[in-house]
This record gives sequence, structure tokens and C-alpha cells, in this order.
Amino acid sequence: MAMVKIIYWQVLARRRYIFSSPSQLSTFPFPKNFSTLASINVNSTTVYSNNLFTEFASSKFNISSQEVARIFKYVPSLERLQNLENVEQLVHMLRKIGFNRDEIAKIMRTQPTLLKTSVERVLEPKIRLLKDLGFEGEKLAKLLRIRPSIMGISLENELLPKMVFLRSIFQSQDSLIKALLRDPSILCYNLEKILKPSLAYWEGCGFQGMELAKFIMINPGVLIRTSLTTAQVDLIDKIAIDKGSKMYKYVVSLVANSRMETLESKIDNLQLCGLSAEETWELVRACPSIFNLSQVHVKEKMEFLVNTGFSLNFVAKHPRVISMSLERLLKPRFLVLHNMKLTNGEGHFRPERLYTMLMMPEAKFVTEIIKGHHESTALWTVYENAIAKASVN
Repeated sequence: MAMVKIIYWQVLARRRYIFSSPSQLSTFPFPKNFSTLASINVNSTTVYSNNLFTEFASSKFNISSQEVARIFKYVPSLERLQNLENVEQLVHMLRKIGFNRDEIAKIMRTQPTLLKTSVERVLEPKIRLLKDLGFEGEKLAKLLRIRPSIMGISLENELLPKMVFLRSIFQSQDSLIKALLRDPSILCYNLEKILKPSLAYWEGCGFQGMELAKFIMINPGVLIRTSLTTAQVDLIDKIAIDKGSKMYKYVVSLVANSRMETLESKIDNLQLCGLSAEETWELVRACPSIFNLSQVHVKEKMEFLVNTGFSLNFVAKHPRVISMSLERLLKPRFLVLHNMKLTNGEGHFRPERLYTMLMMPEAKFVTEIIKGHHESTALWTVYENAIAKASVN
């Protein structure tokens, strides 16, 4: 009978009081004949409850007591955990997906609310949806490794509506999968406040259908931006492309998917190569893809072209030569033309003639320029050696 009374008061203490420290036990209205044993039992039971998850996390996943304390801060119910059934189900599910021990430990630390989420009723339906959409095997594991918080969003209110929305953009399951694997964070943003307004903005910029899908595919992160920055808009205005043209959409896509610091640095680099401000913008306007080239390569090509007879003004008006490979195209063809003695006394070519020969397709250059020459064998040897050298480098 005495032990029954002790258990009764232990249960009452746990339900009606939360002790932050053993000293607070003195304020609890124990009966006068309640022995010290009761206090010991209350304390030991509380410690046992606290240790249930702590011991599991420590022994199975090497999670420290300090880290467990942080987990308890976000999920206090784990302190009073009476069994590990749901936690073990979560671990089993993650292992089936492809997560290893360290990755599961990381999820426990960074997504602690999943530890109290029903696996059967909440998590597994989300996994089934993702699998139905084509996220099988490593694709599913990769998606959730990058953004495990996807498992924490509502299936009916968030995940499913967002998937329907994204599927309408990409028009194919494969495209949807590729986009989400590049940036799964878009699934964590508000559909009505972020994703839909962003889509409307980019449609207003002229992107529709497959062009829109391709634009977003390059960097799905644009879907969480509802507008370009002022600096980006100013740069697009300076390039001054007709808004109704395909080139305009290319420029918008390029600027939207690049860091402004990088673009500005590349503009400065062109002027350091000797171009005036007017020539720089003329070149960028004619060939915006110049932004995709490294500054070092642009500088090397500019120096080479000027040394072979091009003026900076001519390069600005014919910027496609800058996008050509220096080692695989420019230098080999220059060597052929030099050996044909088509240069003037200073070793320079007439720019117009050189440009025409540089723009020729490979087969046409070989047939008309090399094989059509009376010293074709020697020229072909020069050309082959130059190409081979470029391949080695």
C-alpha cells in the first residue's frame, strides 16, 4: 500500500508540476508521511525519461548531450519520451531512402521536429508523392540531403500545390526533376506570396512557354525573386537591346543569373584592354555572351587580335572573334595565313580579309584555304601541328 501511494504522488507530481531543479521539490505538497524514497523516485523517473532519447542519440548517432539539449529546446516533448517507436521509424525510413549514419544525425540536429512527426501518417505520404513524380533512388536522397526541410512542409497545403505549379512551368517530368535537384529550396517558399508573383514578373519580361522553362532551368533560384535589382535593370538599360527581341530575353536571363560584381568587373576589364566606354557597350550589345568568358581569356585574345592587325574599334564591331578559341582556332589559322605570306611587311593582315577567313567553318577553311594552295602539304602540316599542340595544352 505504501508503494502504491508513492507511485500515485510521483504521477501527480509529473502531471501537475515541472521541476527545473531538484530544489523545487520542496515546494510540492507531499503528504507528511511521504518518505524520502518518494523524492528519490520522482527524480530518478524524470532522469530516466530524459535519458531515453539521449542514450539512443548518443550511442547510435554520436550526438552529444549538449546537442541533445538543443534538440529538446525545439522539441520539449522528447524529454518525456516513453518509447522510441516513432524515432526508430524515422531512422528506418531515412536509411531506406539512402541516408547514412552521419546524414541521419545531421537531420536530427537541424530538423528536430521530424523526430516527433508521425512517419506513417505524415512523412511516408510525402515520400510516396516524390517517388510518384520521379524522385527515385539517388535522386530522392539527393533532393532531401540538400533540403531536408522539405519533409517538414505540409503535403496538402504546400508540397502538392507547389508541385502542380512547377509541373505547369516545366511541362515535363524530367525537366521538373532537374530543376528541383539544382535548387530544391524553391519548394520551401510561399506559393502565393513568392512563387506566383515571381512567375508573373518573368512572364512580364517576355518569357513564355519553353523559353520560360529554359530560363528557370538555368537557375531555378530566380523563382524566389519577384523582381530584378535596380543595378540589374540599369545594366540591361545600358546594353540597350530591343525589348521585343530574343536577344533581350537572353540578356535578362544572363543578368538575372549572374552576380552584379562579376558583370561590372568584366565591363571594367574590357576598358582596361583599351576599349572606350562607347566601344565597350557596342561590343556587349553585339555579343552579350562576352559575359560568359573569363577576364583572362578575353585579355589574351584582345592582345592577340590587335597584334595580328585588328584595331580595337574593329574588334568592338566584330566581337564574335573574342568568343573563338585562341589555341584551337585563332592561332592555328593565323599560322597558316602567315605561312601563305598574306601579311604585309609588318606581319599584319588586312582585318576584313582575316575576319572572313576566321569566320569560315572548319571544312571550308581546310578545303578553300589550305588544300586550294599550291603548298597545301606544307600548310596542312603547319595546321595539324598547331591543332595537336592545342589539344595537348
